[in-house]
Amino acid sequence: MIYILRIFSFLKTNIMNKHLFLFLFLSLSFVSLSFAQTKVDKYCQVIVEPKGASRTNRIARMSYGENKWLFTPKDTTLFQQLNYVNSLTTEADVLNYMSHLGWTVVNVHSGPGAQEWFYFKKEFDAAEWVQ
Repeated sequence: MIYILRIFSFLKTNIMNKHLFLFLFLSLSFVSLSFAQTKVDKYCQVIVEPKGASRTNRIARMSYGENKWLFTPKDTTLFQQLNYVNSLTTEADVLNYMSHLGWTVVNVHSGPGAQEWFYFKKEFDAAEWVQ
């Protein structure tokens, strides 16, 4: 009889532990989901082209697109970081610098007159951007 009571109390404790574990697991899952950030992808373009008539001297120009309201970060230091690209003179420097900032290359196009267009992408939290 004592053994049966011990087995019953063991089973009862395990069932309670399973319910407690399940409750804690579900609670933590909902809490972690409520803190999930909405992510947005932002893109920019860098054009590298010859400077003047020379084919050896090059210049890079950063472009955020024509609709400025689509690229409006709350932290304006992002513009300062990205505008540094305008002082770079080689494709390798542009690629290394943008990679250092966390941007990845999406596409590259070559054009007439030794122009090259680099398209970059980076994922941000939506809260970092003006809506």
